Amino acid sequence: MTNPYGGPPSGPNPQQPYGQQPGGYGPSSGPMPQQPYGQPAPYGQPGYGAAPPNNNIGWGIGSIFLCWPFAIPSLIKATSVQNLWLQGQYQQAQEAAAEAKKWGKIGIIVGACGWGLLILLYIALFVIAGIAATSYSSY
Repeated sequence: MTNPYGGPPSGPNPQQPYGQQPGGYGPSSGPMPQQPYGQPAPYGQPGYGAAPPNNNIGWGIGSIFLCWPFAIPSLIKATSVQNLWLQGQYQQAQEAAAEAKKWGKIGIIVGACGWGLLILLYIALFVIAGIAATSYSSY
């Protein structure tokens, strides 16, 4: 179809059939590798659009309130996951995510046990003080 205003012809390019994009961006043009769903990427690398692993920062934040010394390595590892993933160090990113989860869990378990023992200690002190107060007699 010719353009009445003297520009290039409008409409589809006669050399290209409908459905194909010029420039090699369509699904049938170009050697861009396509991964079938459910198939692992070659050489152990994540496929196109793969998301980084969960950084498990919640474990570190939770352990801050219970036992902060174990929260520090958890938070350091959790914040390094995204950076490692963007650098292409996929295995190290997964290891950092696992380490963040491990240290966060340790912090929560140790902190919960410590707080539980502290509460039991206070209960024992109140019971002993109550027994001592009721058994005291003055003549």
